[in-house]
Formats: sequence, C-alpha cells, structure tokens
Amino acid sequence: MNIYDFDNTILKGDSSVRFIRYSFLRHPYLVFKSLFKALREVIKGSNLTKIKSVLFSFVKDIDDFDNYVLKFVEKMQKYIKKFYLEQKKTNDVIISASPEFLIKPLCQSIGINNVIATKYDIKKGFIIGFNCRGEEKVKRFKELYPNSKVLKAYSDSLSDIPMFNLAKEAYLVKNEKIINYK
Repeated sequence: MNIYDFDNTILKGDSSVRFIRYSFLRHPYLVFKSLFKALREVIKGSNLTKIKSVLFSFVKDIDDFDNYVLKFVEKMQKYIKKFYLEQKKTNDVIISASPEFLIKPLCQSIGINNVIATKYDIKKGFIIGFNCRGEEKVKRFKELYPNSKVLKAYSDSLSDIPMFNLAKEAYLVKNEKIINYK
C-alpha cells in the first residue's frame, strides 16, 4: 500500500486554510470569533492541538454542517493534483493533520476511503485526542494497519519523516514535481 499526506501533497494548498476562507465568506462573525480566540491561545503559548481546536470551534454553530462540507468539497475538486489522480489506487491511505470532517469527504469524492486525520467533535467544537501530525501519524497508522507493508510514502513536508520511515520509498511533492527522498 501507499501512504500520502493530503495538504500540499494531493491538494493544491491547505484544506484547512481553504475551509476557513470559504467559511469566513459565509459566516464572517463565527469565523472571526474563532480566529480571535485562537490568536489568544497562540499568545498564551498553548499547544497546536489546543489552538487548532479553538480555531475550528465555529463549526458547531453551522446549521446542516454535513451538507455545508459537501458544498465545500465540490469547490475543492479542481485543486486535486493531476499526478495523484493519475496514480491513485483504491487501497491508498491518506494521513493528514487537517480535521477528519474535511479530509474524509474530500478523499471519498476521489474514491479513497482509507483516511486518518485529526478527529474533531463538530457538535462540541474541539479536537478529540491529539493533532494527527509527525509521530502521531505513524502511531495512528500502526493502530489501524498493524501488519501492513508500505511501499511508497508521499508528502510535501519534512515533518513527515516519521511517515517516510514506514515506507520502502519516500517522495517529496513540490507542486506537481515528485522528488525521491530516499
């Protein structure tokens, strides 16, 4: 099987940033309030999980949230990178630090169902557990796929070196260019 980061690897840009922009245009007050609270957490020196939890807290106040996300997903189709669409396999695993409520429907829209991402309680407005980044990606992968062999790993960031270490081959993705990492 192959594993992929999502933001800036499969998707052009960052899905969280795109979602916050999308939401700001539709719910400016809710998003501004969450951005302000997240900034306060940054100033306090809170960890990334806490900051991100507060940043996305506006989602609990959006009516018909599932439908709202599906409309966002429709707009994101044009940002899926061509290289991925040409090589994707149904058993690919996407591992992302972005919220699961975004990544899962985005991946399903392109035929990928194996998704590991930051779990978020949209009804209460907070992250469940830890932000799925770095070693946390590896931990979650091993929990779900304990005996799996990873052939290739793809990411745009060296923060995914722990993920690269799971694979026989590793690749850095810069735009549509694929660079052999190991």
